[in-house]
Amino acid sequence: MQKAFLTLAFLVLTFVPTLTTAKADSPTLYAVTFHADWCGSCAVLNPEMIKARGKSDLDNQNVLFITLDLTDETTSHQAGLMASALGIGDFYAKNAGKTGFVLLVNAATGEELGRLTKAMDADQIASTINEKIAQL
Repeated sequence: MQKAFLTLAFLVLTFVPTLTTAKADSPTLYAVTFHADWCGSCAVLNPEMIKARGKSDLDNQNVLFITLDLTDETTSHQAGLMASALGIGDFYAKNAGKTGFVLLVNAATGEELGRLTKAMDADQIASTINEKIAQL
């Protein structure tokens, strides 16, 4: 009985700290979409972003995809709070309600690394994001 208890105690002490202290990866890149329901450019860009994310498996890389919804006053307020919480409030303020693009931001430094637009197809979007990830 004592041997079984010691074995159980060993297993608990060995594996439980690993399970409880497991840490998620931190993003290296933010892909920040400035979106509004009424935005024509958004209607063109969003499907291409979805294709790019699927084709290149970008969702399994250290990219945090963020959508700042600027559709109305309430969603804009919430978007501003989100941007501030992520340390990208300056980008939010600088773009003053502009929509229809995605900013690529270095998550560690807050530096703007690039911009994705409706003129880009899914392959161009994916290659641009992968290029920026490789640079970090």
